[in-house]
Amino acid sequence: MEQALSCGAAPLPLVLNLRYSTNMKASDSVPETINARTLLLPYALTLAIAMTIIQIVIAATGGQVTVLSGALTAVVALAIVGWLWRNHRSLTRVRFGTAIAHALAFVAVTTSYNLHAAIRAIALADNGIQAAAHDLLATPWFGATLGMSALWGLGLFIHLIGVVLGRGWED
Repeated sequence: MEQALSCGAAPLPLVLNLRYSTNMKASDSVPETINARTLLLPYALTLAIAMTIIQIVIAATGGQVTVLSGALTAVVALAIVGWLWRNHRSLTRVRFGTAIAHALAFVAVTTSYNLHAAIRAIALADNGIQAAAHDLLATPWFGATLGMSALWGLGLFIHLIGVVLGRGWED
């Protein structure tokens, strides 16, 4: 019962309609995806290693957030920007790709500082809760933990809302 293709108004057979619709390339079509694991896993592991090294440097140099730790974190930030620039095209072919990269960077950096600060607070609690509170609120640890988490978290939240509105695609 299949109808022959013609220039008239006769519809294409169902089999041909299905095949045509699954193979067509429209400008509004979803981009071809790539393997997110091979793209994002090395990035995440590299961030975890870099931030672990920074936290070891902080611990080895007196346990305070200093210009050195800020400079090392800035180097990581520049490396993130470079990686995003180099892999932007690939990331746009992964659904939620740039948002995941953004979230991975946020989690790696802020968690490393917050975890270090939490361990310090527990260690300083033996000297009294006031010592721990002073260390978190009246030293550069405040900016490295609460300030950075709050501001970067707000930016990440806005980014994620935008990606959700775009159904996961950011091109």
